[in-house]
Amino acid sequence: MSRGLSIRRYLALHVLLTGCVMLALSLVFVFSQQHTDRAERRIFEQELAPATALREVERRLLSVHAHLQGVLLGTASPASVRELLTTEGAQIRSGWETFVREHRNWLHDADEAQQIANFENTLAALWQFFERAVAATRADDRDELARLLRNDWTTLQPMLSGKLRELATIQEHHIGQARQELIISRHHSTILVGSLLAAGVLLLGGFAIGLLRYVMRRIAMIENALDQVAAGTGDVAIPHRPGETEMARIADAIRRTAAHLGESHESITVLMRRQQTILESLAEGLYGVDTDGHIMFINPAALAMLGYAEHEVLGLSSHALFHHHHADGRPYALADCPIAASRHTGRIGRRVGEVFFRKDGSSFPVEFTSGPMRDADEPPGCVVVFRDITERLEQDRLLRDTIAELQETNTRLGAAQGQLLQAEKLAGLGQLAAGVAHEINNPIAFIQSDIGAFEKYLRDIFTLIDGYEALIHRQSDTGLRGAATRLHDDADLDFMRDDLHTLIAESRDGLRRIARIVADLKDFSRVDDDQELAEADLVQGLESTLNVMHATIAEKADVVRDYAPLPAVRCQAGQIHQVFVNLLLNAMHAIADRGMITVSARQHGDEVCIEIRDTGRGMEAHERQRMFDPFFTTKPVGQGTGLGLSVSYSIVHRHDGRFEVDSAPGRGTAVRVWLPVKGPAGVGA
Repeated sequence: MSRGLSIRRYLALHVLLTGCVMLALSLVFVFSQQHTDRAERRIFEQELAPATALREVERRLLSVHAHLQGVLLGTASPASVRELLTTEGAQIRSGWETFVREHRNWLHDADEAQQIANFENTLAALWQFFERAVAATRADDRDELARLLRNDWTTLQPMLSGKLRELATIQEHHIGQARQELIISRHHSTILVGSLLAAGVLLLGGFAIGLLRYVMRRIAMIENALDQVAAGTGDVAIPHRPGETEMARIADAIRRTAAHLGESHESITVLMRRQQTILESLAEGLYGVDTDGHIMFINPAALAMLGYAEHEVLGLSSHALFHHHHADGRPYALADCPIAASRHTGRIGRRVGEVFFRKDGSSFPVEFTSGPMRDADEPPGCVVVFRDITERLEQDRLLRDTIAELQETNTRLGAAQGQLLQAEKLAGLGQLAAGVAHEINNPIAFIQSDIGAFEKYLRDIFTLIDGYEALIHRQSDTGLRGAATRLHDDADLDFMRDDLHTLIAESRDGLRRIARIVADLKDFSRVDDDQELAEADLVQGLESTLNVMHATIAEKADVVRDYAPLPAVRCQAGQIHQVFVNLLLNAMHAIADRGMITVSARQHGDEVCIEIRDTGRGMEAHERQRMFDPFFTTKPVGQGTGLGLSVSYSIVHRHDGRFEVDSAPGRGTAVRVWLPVKGPAGVGA
C-alpha cells in the first residue's frame, strides 16, 4: 500500500476488492447451482419418471390378474371383465410407451436394451391374450374364457411380472447412480466455493489489517494532538504526508479548535468565578441534585443552615440526608417528595412549612422551590432553593395571636356596645316611665280626690233623699205617699244605691292597679347612672318584669310562679332585670304553639337561684355549647341578633354569678341564674 494514499482511497480500494471477491463467489455459486440443478432434473425426469411408469404397468397387470381370478371364482361377470381388459390394456400400453420414451434418452446398457426388447415380445403375447379373452366374453363363452385363464394367463402372468421386476431393479440402479453423481457434484461445488471464499477472506483480511493499522496510527496522532489541546497547548501539529487530505483537514481543524479554546478558556474561567461568587453570596440555601437525587453542588448558605461541610454531602442523597421526615415525625416517602417529582416530571414545585434536618438531628421549617435542571448531554436533574422561615413563622404566629386578641376584643366591644345600647334603652325607658308616672300620677290624684268628694256627695244626696222620703211618709196625704213610692220604685233607688257603691269601689281598685303598674314600670326600667351596687328585691324585680311583659308572654304561655322568700341581693338591679327579660323572651320564643313558663326563686346558702323553665322545643348539644356565644342564634335571619344571652352572660359574670342549663330536644329548657347575696367580691357598695 502506498502510504501517500488518503483514507478515502484506501476505503475505495477495499470496496473494489470486496466487490471482485463477491462477484467471483457469485459466479462460482451460480455455476455450481446450475450443475446441481441439471443432475437433479436428470434424476426426476429421466430416472424417476420411467420408474413410475414401470410401477404403473405392474399395478395394471395386478388389477387384470385380480379381476380374471374373480371371473374364475364367479364373483365377476364376463361383461365387466371385457370392459376391464379394454381399459387396462390401453393403460398398460400407454404406461409402457411412456417408459420406453422417457428411458431411451439415457440408454447405454446393452443388457438393459435386451431386457426391454424381450418384454416387448412378451407384451405381444399379452395383446393376443386380451383379444381372445375379449372375444370369449363377447361370445359369453365361459369355457373358453376359463381355459384361457387356466392355461394362457397362468403362463403369461409370471413371465410379465418377472421381466417387470428385472427392469425395475435395473431402473433403481440407474437412480442410485444419478444420486451418487449429484452428491459428488454438490461436494465439488462446496469445495470450490469454500476455497474461493477462504481466499477472498484472506485477501480482504490482509487488506483490512493493513488499513486498520494505517487508520489506528492516524487516530493515535489525532488523540495525541487532542491531549495537547486538552492540556492547553496553543500550537498543535499533526504530521501527515502529501495526499493525505483527511489528515490535513483534521490537523487544520484541531489547530483552529485549539486557538478557539484558548480564547474561550479565559472567558469560561471568568464566568465560573462569577458563578461561584453568586453561589457564595446568596443568602438562601441552594443545591443541585442529579437524576438519582444525589447532591452535585451546594452553596455556603445551605451548608451553614444544615451544619454540614461540603465534602460530607456531595454525592449523597439529599432526601435521605436532610428531608427524610415530616414536621410531625412521620417518615417522608421518596415517592411523595416534591423535589423528586420535579426531577421526574420536569415541573416546578413549591412548598412552605416542611422541615429540613440539620447534621445534629434538629429540624427547622423551610420554604423551598424545586425546578428541573436540564442539560442536553446529561439526564435531567433538579435545583432547590430554600430559606429558613423560623422567624417568619414566629411572626405569623404573633400576628395570628394579635388578630385573635383583636377579634376577642372586638367581640367584647360588641357585647359592651350591646349592653350600652340596652342600658341606653333602659335609661330612656326609665326617663319615659318617670315622665309617664309624673303625668299619670297627677290625674290619678285628681281622680282619687274627686272620687272621695263624689262619694261624700252621693252619701249626702242619699241622706237627703232618705230624709225627704221619711217626711213624705209622715204626711197624711196618701196620694203624696203613693206618688213618692212610685218615684222611688221607678228610679230603682235601692239598686242604684248599691251599684254606685260598687262602681266607686271598682274605680278605686282600678286607680290602685294603675298606680301599681306605673310603680312596676319605674322599678323595672330603673338604671343607676353611677352603676353602683344596691340592695334589691329580686322577687319584686321578677314580678315587675312579668307585669311589664304580661301582654307579650300571655299570647304564647301561661306563667307559673314558685317563689320562696329571698333576702335582699346586692346587685345592679337594672342589669339583672335585663337578664330576666332576655331569659323570658327566649323561653317564650322556644314555645311553638302554647306552653308554660315556670319562674322559681330559691335561696341556697349565700346564693340565690332564679330558675326560668319552659316547655319549648329544647336544644341540641351543639346549641347548648354555643348558646352564650356572641351572634349565635337559632332564629331566622333578621329575627335575632344573637347578643341577648351573650350580654346576659357578661352581666351575670360581672356579678360573680353563673348559669346552669338543662335542656334536651322535646323536653324544654331550664336556665338557672345563681347570684351571690353579698354581690360581687372586690366591688364597693
